Amino acid sequence: MSLDLKKIGISTVIPLILILTLLSLGILLPILTIVIFGAILAYYIRFIAKKVKHYIKNDTLSVFIGMILFAIPIVLLLYFTLSQFILIAESTFGSLHQAAAGNSTMSLNPINDAVQNLGLPGNVTQTLISAIQTGITQLISYLANSFIALVSSIPGLAAQMLILIFTIFYFARDGDKVIQYVKDIIPDKDMDFYQKIFDSADDVLKSIIVGNAIPAVILGILSGILYYFLGYQYALLLGIISGIAMFIPIIGPWIVYGAIGIVSILLGNTTQGVLVILFGWIIETTTDFYIRPRIAVQYSEVHPLVFLLGFIYGAVTMGIPGLFIGPLVVGITYAAYKIYRKEKVKSKNATKTIIKDKIG
Repeated sequence: MSLDLKKIGISTVIPLILILTLLSLGILLPILTIVIFGAILAYYIRFIAKKVKHYIKNDTLSVFIGMILFAIPIVLLLYFTLSQFILIAESTFGSLHQAAAGNSTMSLNPINDAVQNLGLPGNVTQTLISAIQTGITQLISYLANSFIALVSSIPGLAAQMLILIFTIFYFARDGDKVIQYVKDIIPDKDMDFYQKIFDSADDVLKSIIVGNAIPAVILGILSGILYYFLGYQYALLLGIISGIAMFIPIIGPWIVYGAIGIVSILLGNTTQGVLVILFGWIIETTTDFYIRPRIAVQYSEVHPLVFLLGFIYGAVTMGIPGLFIGPLVVGITYAAYKIYRKEKVKSKNATKTIIKDKIG
């Protein structure tokens, strides 16, 4: 039996849909961030799955392989980062639990000597040494506590991870159906506007990876090589931190290069400190002003303020998923206003032209 919407009063259809939507959002609200995050990650996995599909014709299998290929670098990044951090904590505090408790057994004699060589008054020197010791101890203690808390919360995170995996899989496999469903309920007269919104969302998602993640990976690799040849310990971890720091607006990896360089100079390794700052500047400049524009030139430019607000406040409000959701939401909002303004200006100009023609 077919349903004729024309025979149903619009006054009953719209309220029913709104009520059902609100009820659904109320049920899904605790996991809504995870679902949106999964949909965004599915966008990138669909790209990999399409490449795999040239060799494997099955949609389900190609998506599954795409998810594995996408997860491999993330798992490796987490493994190397955590393993390096555990080594630092154990060498500094004796064990991870001692690090969490702040029971330091480390020797800061080189830093103490460097501060004393600055020639500051005795009370200032002691205050500065104490502040540095306390800061380093508290930083490592905080990181160790965070790691232990993360491991302890794994059972609770398992359900969220399961939801994330299934969300990624189904959005990656059936994404075309979802998009077509949305297009089907959009009025024909508004389709042009919404198509531009879809295109803008596509540009934002591509810009997050192509314009930010890929340059950050390249910078991290080059920085790690630099630290290794300059003889720094834990070059791999420092390279990872430098790559992540590239997401910090304005300052970027300079917060890492500068800190390492200054500490090296204070410890008497002047040549090492100067070289890390110099070559760090070369790496950052090359990545930011040459590599990034060349690989992102095919996509429309997303305003830097979008990423400044999206990355920072997205991460603050939603954690790691906010790094993707934040720029996407702010980017689509920015695009919607921009498209609306463009259409209004075009409409006004067309009206003025018609009036001039009538007067003329």
